[in-house]
Amino acid sequence: NNEFGIHAGATTGLSLSYRRWISIVGLQITALPVKTEDYTFVSLGATALVAFRNSEYVMVYGYLGNHWLINEGNRYDADTGFDEPFNKSKYNIGIGPGFAFGKTVRFNLMFGYGFYNVMDELYMYPTGEMGLYFRF
Repeated sequence: NNEFGIHAGATTGLSLSYRRWISIVGLQITALPVKTEDYTFVSLGATALVAFRNSEYVMVYGYLGNHWLINEGNRYDADTGFDEPFNKSKYNIGIGPGFAFGKTVRFNLMFGYGFYNVMDELYMYPTGEMGLYFRF
């Protein structure tokens, strides 16, 4: 099973996404690179999936999401009147159950617990992820 679509999740990634299922195990890759002359935004997600139940119209699965965010460029500082450089990189991890609804076009809901900004100041709270995929 292959799936291609769009996905939005704080611990699984933002933008275009591809899923590959081999038996009950799957891998989801989500990526959004944006680069201009003075700004860079990158969202890279890699998520491990395990199907618990898979019927014709509903799938129940578990996920372990990894999401790396890079945000760098210049921003205007009103106090100084100059552009100030900024560089932020975050790594988020999430785990929980997911649900897919539909046969050829599938709407996915994932929720669970997230660990945010793991490499710097760790924050922990619930997370929600969603996606819309076309199966082929």
